[in-house]
Amino acid sequence: MTAERTTFRYTIGILAIIGGLAGLGGLYFIEVPSGNREPLLLALGIILGWGGTVIGYEFNSSPSERRAADSALHAPPVATTQTGDVNVETKG
Repeated sequence: MTAERTTFRYTIGILAIIGGLAGLGGLYFIEVPSGNREPLLLALGIILGWGGTVIGYEFNSSPSERRAADSALHAPPVATTQTGDVNVETKG
């Protein structure tokens, strides 16, 4: 793994943690008008979900899992034929 990629991973992780804590902490200290409460929570949930997806991708996959996923992307398609009640898969 390159130093650039490692720096990117840590930067994204720190930004997501700080942003999530700042957004949630702000809800305790800043009065939100009742008409804006639901849209604000929706936006905060979308942003935290995006951050969680990025962190999940960057930190939950090992290099061997990434290689397996890349090889599956470049594998030949699998042809499926149906005989009676049994599906038979053949590789190409």
